[in-house]
Amino acid sequence: MKKIFIVAGEASGDIHGANLVKELRKLQPDVNIVGFGGQRMKVAGMDLLYNLADHAVIGFLEVIKNLALIKSLLKTTQRYFRAEKPDLVILIDYPGFNFKVGKLAHSLKIPVVYYIAPQIWAWWPGRIREIKEFTNKVLVVFQFEEEIYRKESIPVCWVGHPLLEHIPADQPGNIYQQLKLDRHKKLIGLLPGSRRQEVEHLLPVMLAAAGKVLGSHQELEFILVRSSTIDCAWLENIIKTAGIAVKVVDDELYQVRRHLTLAYVASGTATLEMAYLGVPMLIMYKVNNLSYQLAKRLVKIPYIGLANIVSGQKVAPEFIQDAVDADSIAAQTEKYLNNPAELKAIKDKLLYIKDKLGSPGASGRAAQEIEKVLHG
Repeated sequence: MKKIFIVAGEASGDIHGANLVKELRKLQPDVNIVGFGGQRMKVAGMDLLYNLADHAVIGFLEVIKNLALIKSLLKTTQRYFRAEKPDLVILIDYPGFNFKVGKLAHSLKIPVVYYIAPQIWAWWPGRIREIKEFTNKVLVVFQFEEEIYRKESIPVCWVGHPLLEHIPADQPGNIYQQLKLDRHKKLIGLLPGSRRQEVEHLLPVMLAAAGKVLGSHQELEFILVRSSTIDCAWLENIIKTAGIAVKVVDDELYQVRRHLTLAYVASGTATLEMAYLGVPMLIMYKVNNLSYQLAKRLVKIPYIGLANIVSGQKVAPEFIQDAVDADSIAAQTEKYLNNPAELKAIKDKLLYIKDKLGSPGASGRAAQEIEKVLHG
């Protein structure tokens, strides 16, 4: 029986990891899959050693604060590798931690596949040399990434983006009726992120902006789409403190997000999801100031939102660090609401991004490539 060790951090990694686990089990039903991830990966059939998805951190200072946890998990990983000798290690994004796991596996002569490769083209490109040291194959989700790795003589395969397979087709049903919403109002979504610290930085500003917009637009309703990694009661307390009427929803089937007129979105995978669904958005990014100053020195591209990066142009406005300001966000919202033609033009541009994400089935293609490495 083959043993595979997988590491995925944060909510999106858990989603993509779960789909990968399912596809690996289709190819080899008796495979033993163990590792760090989230509840979705556990349900899909992975033996979860630690729920890393619920404890993801962002920013340099935040990583330093969590060094004790990181060291503990690395010791757990080392013990497992030495005792169980897995046949393969699969790393899913999450480079800060996964680079350490990859190097550890390589030192013990365990093959490593990196799935959803780190965005070295966005920041800290020198990391590709580290990846070359410990990785047997890299599976990328954007086609342009293939050439980057090929130039460094790193075995690589473009499999497409897995988010296409976890966004189901539009389902029949009336979300206004299901969620007791006013069908005459337009919906604006708040997506403050899947990490607690993201939410702490972004949600109060999003709510303040919502309050300003509601003052002159009674025809709107604000909906907060909760990530499964964020406690609902904690969110409700932030909303109560802000004094803004916002409904919190879980939107596993993406039915609410499809009906949004506009969204406030934390930078990251969620911006690609909104682009795929054709929802115009305002992209926001804010971390601890020291982390931001350090990151600014490493970032090599003009945009921070994945939707803008993939399209190669600023399809969505970006509010970064000190620019995450309620007045500015409210003003941009007003501009869009008062200009439906501009919103329509943005929706058309978002279709271009959708076309660049490949075709559905990325997890299945990734599993097939992993099988090749697993069986030599």
